[in-house]
Amino acid sequence: MTDRRLYIWLDRDPFSGPPDLWIEDVPGRADLDLLAEAIRSGRLGRFLPTRLAISPHERPRLSTGFRSVNVPNLLRQYRIPYRTRLELLAVPASDDAVAPASPSGQDERCT
Repeated sequence: MTDRRLYIWLDRDPFSGPPDLWIEDVPGRADLDLLAEAIRSGRLGRFLPTRLAISPHERPRLSTGFRSVNVPNLLRQYRIPYRTRLELLAVPASDDAVAPASPSGQDERCT
């Protein structure tokens, strides 16, 4: 008997490369139930992207061969406690972009 796997891509398209992880696919159980169970047990790690993709195929050939999952919705639906964090993708180009504005509207560095 062959092992059934549910392949997982974290924060990227399944067509971009091999899966990041896999979990055992149990016949008769919903993929989202298995995914939520793996998240709850910590098998996917502590930090998750906002979207991930799952598929029973290691290399899906069509866009219908995988499912995109909204992770915050999944966590709410399965009542898995979580905390939201934000990642900054762009770095400010100058010091002016970093300095907070004073309530009076004047630059406090000049006083």
